[in-house]
Amino acid sequence: MEKKKSKKKWIIIAAIAVVLGGGGYYGYTYFTGKDAATEEMPMEKPSFPTAAVEMGEVKKVIFSSGTVEAKAREEVKPEISGKVQRLLVKEEQSIKKGDVLFTVDSADAQLEMQKQELSILRAQKELAELRNKKDTILSDKAGKVKEILVKDGDTVTPDTVVAKLTNTDYLKISGKFTAYEAEQFRVGQKVKVFITASLYYIDGVVTAVDLVGKKEQGSGAVHSVDVLVKKPGALYVGDIAEVHYTDPKGLLYTSKRAPFELPDEMEVLAGTHGKISKVNFEKDDEIKAGQLLFKMDMTSADLELQEKELSLKESLLTMEQKKREIAKKQVEAPISGVITKVNIKEGESPSSGEPAVVIMDTTSVYFVAAVDEIDIPAIKLGQSVDVFVTAFGNKPFKGKVTELPKEGTKEDKTVRFAVKIELSDTKDMKHGMTGDCDIYVEQKENVKRLPINAVEFLEEGKGSVMVKDPSTEEPTPKEVKVGVEGTDFVEIIDGLNEGDEVLMMNGEGM
Repeated sequence: MEKKKSKKKWIIIAAIAVVLGGGGYYGYTYFTGKDAATEEMPMEKPSFPTAAVEMGEVKKVIFSSGTVEAKAREEVKPEISGKVQRLLVKEEQSIKKGDVLFTVDSADAQLEMQKQELSILRAQKELAELRNKKDTILSDKAGKVKEILVKDGDTVTPDTVVAKLTNTDYLKISGKFTAYEAEQFRVGQKVKVFITASLYYIDGVVTAVDLVGKKEQGSGAVHSVDVLVKKPGALYVGDIAEVHYTDPKGLLYTSKRAPFELPDEMEVLAGTHGKISKVNFEKDDEIKAGQLLFKMDMTSADLELQEKELSLKESLLTMEQKKREIAKKQVEAPISGVITKVNIKEGESPSSGEPAVVIMDTTSVYFVAAVDEIDIPAIKLGQSVDVFVTAFGNKPFKGKVTELPKEGTKEDKTVRFAVKIELSDTKDMKHGMTGDCDIYVEQKENVKRLPINAVEFLEEGKGSVMVKDPSTEEPTPKEVKVGVEGTDFVEIIDGLNEGDEVLMMNGEGM
């Protein structure tokens, strides 16, 4: 019995195994068959938006916030303590640089300074005379010596007449005319002189016209017209001639006959200060221009010059001291502008904690941009800027960079530089307004460009874009040469042509 029971038990176990085996096989073939069917279905290739290379403008912009500031603003405080004696300004008053704002305990220093100014002017004049002192006097004219007016040992000044000359190369004739006729002549006018004895003409030049005139016995009023002629070989003092002039209408004006005489005397001036040491010419000598006439005594000139220079330096030092004394008592405006605040009154001492007067130049304002230290190397003078002031919404104000700072200001963990921007339209702006700006550090027009997010930047001047492989149509990287990297676009210098399309792998298109 036990054997029969044992055999039945194994038959049951075998049947269970068959059932389990068959079920497992069925399950395996069910699932593996389903996966195989899935693998046999073709996969759909992903698609990406594209961007085409186009011609256009590329701008590289640096963004910064900032404030509107007056062209100049100064807080004025007195350098010394004391009561305000006179207050000379009020709020909203326009003033100029150097105007006196108020005085503090003013004294009589002004009078002392004026006296010192006169002393300096006198010393400067004397020193200039010594420095211009010459060791010789040369003639600036040519002619025959008629008179010597100084001798050895005489003291002269630049305006002293030291000699008189006559020019023997020329003769003068004074033609007599009526008042009407005299009005036809001008100094420098060319005329003809008729020599009555020889019956020929010579050229002359008018040197003087007497429009006042004088009466002569038997002829009434006459007016003299002086004419200078270059002396020819056969013309002498005393020869008789007439002055002739024909006006543009052909009317001839003829003077009364008159004799030739020597020209007016010419005066030779010393042109220097000092004492005559030696006279080097005599009366009736023929003198040439540039000829030595006198030697000057220079024995004490150097010592006198040194003394005058020391005296002037001493006077200037005293003057500077007086100015400093007055500057402390008389407070002047350091800039031109408008008084925006007055915190003092006459008879009261200014408060040490606030400025006595605030001055602001309201004729012009600037926009001062706080540029990050990372961006400051790219900022240059003259760069174009669009400024957006909060009070005026999205209205852009055109400007340009006019001043770069020498140093920055640390704010938290960053350093910022105050870049001054001059605006073309500032009439509605007020000191203290806030805003931001776009500084165009680089700008190119009509160049090949792509959207900035279509290019992966590798290194300076190089980038990579994704294009379709012509054979597989798979996305393939392509290296390009890039230029200006703008806010929205990047310049493509080489590697792509206008109209070429690239894949936007990040899924963003234009």
